[in-house]
Parts: sequence; structure tokens; C-alpha cells
Amino acid sequence: MTDHARDNPEPAAPIHADLDQRRLDQARLLHARTRTSCLVVEGVVLYLAALVVLNGDLRFAGLWLACTSMMVGVVYLAAKLLAPDGVDQQNYKRYLTVHTAISGVTGLVWGGLAIAYLDADNLFNLFIAINMVFSITVGGMMPSAEYRPTYVSLATSTLFPFSAYWLLTVEGPLRIIGIGLLIYYAFGLMVSARAELQTIATLAAARTAELTRKLQEQNRVIEQASASKSRFLAATSHDMSQPLQAQSFFITAMRRTLNQPDQVEMLDKIEGCWRSQQQLLQALVETARLDSGAVIARKRVFDLAAELDGLRAEFAAMAADGDITLDISDAPVWVESDPLLVTRILRNLLANATRYTPPGGRVDLHWHREDVSVFVEVVDTGPGIEAADQARVFEEYVQLGSPGNDAPQGLGLGLTIVSQLARKLEVELRFDSEPGVGTRAGIVLPFRQVQTEACPDTPSITSIAGSPLVVLVEDEAALREGLTMLLTDWGCRVIAAASGVEALELLSWADAEPALLIIDKRLADGEDGLDTILALRSEVVCDIPAVLLTGDIYQFERLESIEDITVLAKPADPAQLHAVLMEHVSPTPSLDADG
Repeated sequence: MTDHARDNPEPAAPIHADLDQRRLDQARLLHARTRTSCLVVEGVVLYLAALVVLNGDLRFAGLWLACTSMMVGVVYLAAKLLAPDGVDQQNYKRYLTVHTAISGVTGLVWGGLAIAYLDADNLFNLFIAINMVFSITVGGMMPSAEYRPTYVSLATSTLFPFSAYWLLTVEGPLRIIGIGLLIYYAFGLMVSARAELQTIATLAAARTAELTRKLQEQNRVIEQASASKSRFLAATSHDMSQPLQAQSFFITAMRRTLNQPDQVEMLDKIEGCWRSQQQLLQALVETARLDSGAVIARKRVFDLAAELDGLRAEFAAMAADGDITLDISDAPVWVESDPLLVTRILRNLLANATRYTPPGGRVDLHWHREDVSVFVEVVDTGPGIEAADQARVFEEYVQLGSPGNDAPQGLGLGLTIVSQLARKLEVELRFDSEPGVGTRAGIVLPFRQVQTEACPDTPSITSIAGSPLVVLVEDEAALREGLTMLLTDWGCRVIAAASGVEALELLSWADAEPALLIIDKRLADGEDGLDTILALRSEVVCDIPAVLLTGDIYQFERLESIEDITVLAKPADPAQLHAVLMEHVSPTPSLDADG
């Protein structure tokens, strides 16, 4: 044995296991066919006995019938005694061994009787003797032959003695038949090998079919469990998102009415608690929606700096609370992708970096030009991740270590969502981490050159120029009231309705065309938000941009066929809604001819 063979014994185990299973299947097939095989062989015995009787040898016919029938009985009884309850892992080897031995004895009996009956001077006698050895050995060459070693044992003990005796005793031209018998023996060995392969293939196909059937049954059980889980999660997420969404709008609207430091501090704490709940629910909902294919990438050219400004405002307080230096680039750069999905990726990377960076550390979000691309990365000075664990952090519900700064633990879905969104956007995701140094993670976006002089100044988050008209359809009164307050506070004119029918009636009295539709996905009385969007667009004969607010996870099959719809999962952050509103009330910069 070579050193390599000694050091690598594992491959032998599967081979032996497969061989054992194959032999077990063959033993079961052999055992199952015992009764039929015995009846067939006994029929051959009676046929040959009849030929002997026709030849006038009644005494030999009786001897033949007694000896060969006894061997048939031995085969039948052996099957009953060795495996009375069927063949299993414990008895199949003994059963095959005994059956092979009995086949050898059977061959000796048949071959010996054929030799005893052989008479070179009587052609009918020669015909009967040859029939005796042929009829018992031909079965092992059939495509349905169960176990080749039994055939080899039977054919060898039958044909070799008979062929040798024929060559020694038969004179003249008939002696060549003895050589023919040996050729027949060799041919039988070759054909029986092919027959066994066919048997093995048939058994394997049957086993595969059975495994497939069991797998299909298991898949049905899993699918039913998954469907039940999905229905529960969809209902739960929708019902939980409604009050959380209303809270967010009320908190944002309330902030402008407070002027006492202690009141602002209290509201900050309330908002912090709300944000933790929002992040946990959004992580669950977003993961489920990504898995279901409900998230659709809508790519366009946009200024990355505007998105980074929103993230800076969002994470400034969190970084300050954790004594972390936060530096986010404010240099403008134009890229082409879905701004909402890009922001989600960067938000998750920033949240992960801020959560795990210890006090006194640093988190940077910068971008770098790379020829025709822009690499946007988040760099932190956290504990880092071992190389062996870096692939695992993108798996669901995996968290390595504990977050610092008394940050909430979370669900371990942030990087999973990052990975799924990067695939959705078809962008490269880069991740590198070194224990004790920190982590670098980011995405590569296509760079686009634009005519920057055509780009207007970005209004503040609390002011939208032009008093755009927004149609809001939301059946939850608290959520409708909170969002109306927020939109009004941003400088919008709002048509607020509880249903599509009410919105259509109110819109018929409007003196301007809406700039944006904000519609809840699931309205009262089974009304679908997508149908409401189509009805409102039909009323004004224009494809008005729309925001679909939803706590649903699935049922988004129609989205791809409807243009200019942005989906925001509840509870949506007001900053996200403001960014979408700004996108549709501000002119889009034109691409440079060289871009």
C-alpha cells in the first residue's frame, strides 16, 4: 500500500457502501423470484423427464426426476429458512453465499446425470444430454438474471465436467461439440456479465425512482410549511408595519414643533426605539421579498453624493453616541443604478460597521474612480473577521462576535441583504477583513459623465419647491393623517383618501396634475393598490410616478408590466420617501455626449 492510499482511505467507504447496497438489492430480487424460478426449473425437469421416457429409459427418468426435483426443493427451502421475513442487511450475505453454493451442487447434479446418460452411439440420447446442460445454464444469461456468481457457480460445475467427459469419450466428428460446449461456457460468462449490468441498472433506476418519490413527498411537506410560514410572515409584517409607519410620520412631524432640549432629547429616544423596531422588521420583510423576487431594480443616472448626504444625517447621531468618528464623502459623482437599492446596501454596510466598531474607532464611506466604474466602500476599524469566517457572514442569521456601543444585536441579516441586493443590481460586491485591523466592504457602480451645470441645487429635506400635488391613498386613518402632516410640512399639497374611489372623486376637483401618487398596496375591502394607481393614471391620462407603500412580501408579479413605480417596504423611513419625492419633482440631469 502506498503512503497516499494509507493517508486517504475515505474514498473506499462510499464504494463499499454502494456495493453492499447493490448486493442487498440483488439478494432481495433473487429471494422475491425464488418461487417463480423454482416452478420454471421444475417445468424444465418434467420436460427432460418426458424426453427420457420417450427414449424408453423409465428407470433413469425416475432417477432424474428425484435428484433434480430434490435440488429445486433445496433452493426453495433455503430461501424460506435463511430469510423467512425477507432479505435485509443482516442476512443478505449469508443468503447469497448459501444460494451460490447450492447452485454449484445443482450444477454437479445436472452435469453428473447428463454424463451418466450420455451414449455416443445414440443421437437422441446425445440430444437429451446436451439439453440437460443447456437448459439449466441458459437462465443466467437472460437480461433478468439476478446474481452472476450463482450463474458462474452453476455453469462451471455443469459444463466443465460434461465438456471434459464429452471430449474424452465421444469419437469422430461429434467430438468437436465438446469444444463448442466450452465456447458456449465462455460466451455465457460474457453475456451473464452484461445481464448483471442490466439488472444492476434496473435496480438502480428503481431505487432512484423510489428516492425521487420520497424526495417529492418531502418537498411537498417543505413547500406546505414554507407557504404557511410565508402567509404568517406576510400577515404579521403587514399588521406590524402599519402602526410603525404611522409612528415614523408622527415623530418626524412632531420634531419641528418641539423647542425645549429635554423634549427633543425624549423624542430622540423614542425615535431610537422606533428605528430599532423598524430595522428588525424591515430586515425580515426585505429578506423575504428578495427571496420571492418582489424587489425590482429600476436603474437610472443619479448623483451618489445626494444619497450619501442622507446617510450622513441618518448615522451621525448613532456614531456620536458610540464615540465613533464618521466620515462620509460629499464629493459629487454620477453613477447608473437603482438609487434606493444602492442606498439600502450602503445603509446596511454602515449599520454593520457602526454596530461593531468600538468607542474611539472610525467609520469612513468614500468612493474612488476606477476607469469606467466607481468603487463605493465602507471602511471601519472594528475587530475584523477571520478569513475562514468571511464567507459565513453573508449567510442568514449569522453573527460573529458581539456588537459594541450597546447597539442592538439585530438578526444577522444585514450582509445577507447586501449580497442579495448586489446580485439584483448585477454589481460587484467586495469584502475584505483582517482581525485586529478592521473591515472594508463596498460595491462597484458604473460611472456616468453628466452636464453638471444643468443640475439644480438640492433642496433641504424639509422644503420641496413648487408645492407639488401629491395624491395619498391609505385606508389606515392614523397612517393617512401622519403622512399628510409630513407631506404638508415638506411643502406639498395633499389629496388624502381612504380608497381609490374617494381619491378619484377628490382628484376630479383638483386644479393641477399630481406630481406623485403614494398608494398603499393592500387597501380596505380587497382593493389592490396597483389597480388604484392604474385607475388614477387613467383619470388624468398620464403615467404619474407612484410610490407603492406595502407591508406585503409577495404578490408583486404585475410590477414588471407597470412603469414608474417605486416600492417602499413599511415601515418606510421618511428620508426614503423624501428622496423619492425629490427624484420626481426635480429635473433629471442629461448625459454628456461623451458619457
